[in-house]
Amino acid sequence: MSDSASSVAWDQTDQDRADSIRTRIELFGSRLSLPITRKALGALEGEHSSLQRGHGYDYLDLRIYQPDDEAQLIDWKASARSGRPIVVNKQREVTSTAWLLLDTSSQMLGTAEGGQESLLDIAANALRMFALLSLKRSDDISLVMGDSRAITRLPFSGGYAKFDRLLDQQLAALEPAPRNLTSLLEYASRIQGKNSLIVIASDDTAMSEEHADLIRVISQNHPLVFIAATPLNPFTPSLTGVQDAGTGKKMPAFLRTQEAEDAVSTRREFLATNFEHQLARSGDTLLRAGSSDTMLTTFTHLISTRLRGARPRTASLLPRLQEAM
Repeated sequence: MSDSASSVAWDQTDQDRADSIRTRIELFGSRLSLPITRKALGALEGEHSSLQRGHGYDYLDLRIYQPDDEAQLIDWKASARSGRPIVVNKQREVTSTAWLLLDTSSQMLGTAEGGQESLLDIAANALRMFALLSLKRSDDISLVMGDSRAITRLPFSGGYAKFDRLLDQQLAALEPAPRNLTSLLEYASRIQGKNSLIVIASDDTAMSEEHADLIRVISQNHPLVFIAATPLNPFTPSLTGVQDAGTGKKMPAFLRTQEAEDAVSTRREFLATNFEHQLARSGDTLLRAGSSDTMLTTFTHLISTRLRGARPRTASLLPRLQEAM
């Protein structure tokens, strides 16, 4: 009876934590104005910034200039007539596309470094955040989910609430198979056109040298953000009942030593640093996190750091970005 009660309490705590994270993501998006959203995504896209943006606008109306408006939106003739800065509200006729690719393999069911979520939870929450920002910028979204069994594209139209429901439905119906990240990257490398934002969410151990060429092909055509959820270290001596997420095999206790834990941690950091440098050479981004909370904080810190290197007007958006978190 006590075991059953403990199980129910743990499940409820898990659900409360998940709801809290998703509420935080939605609040983050709701507090960002459109100009700040554009700057935030633009800071990640860097040199890849879409050639479509800034073109193909339909003029809607005029309004008084606000401090976070882009200077290029000022209508100087209307401003001269009224004696104060006037901004043109515009609606984009041509949108860019955000491709959100999620590794749904059985390995992603493993526990994350924070110990309270699966790797898939963190990856999915990261995609929720990018979907929210992309939809606010009026981008089109395509959700792609993949493992060794299949790569499935789920074209999407609608608002964030609809995207959230779609993702929930797909995750609830998962029958995970082993990982095949190569196929997912090959799919991304075949995405047509130029300068679509591509976000690939997997875990920290998924990348290897064999993927380097595919990453380069993707980066030549599109801005890339790689989300790496960091798994717990299975060799940590204090852990008990550790088993492999892919095979279900248990980790023998005699293998969990401090030396083994340190060796694995050092190896992971080395590989992650190399991968981050590889992405940076192409103007692309690696986001690593062991929990959804950390992922959101890391995202904000990264954007803040990049905006500080921008012109003063862009840097002035930082306080509002940080307040939104």
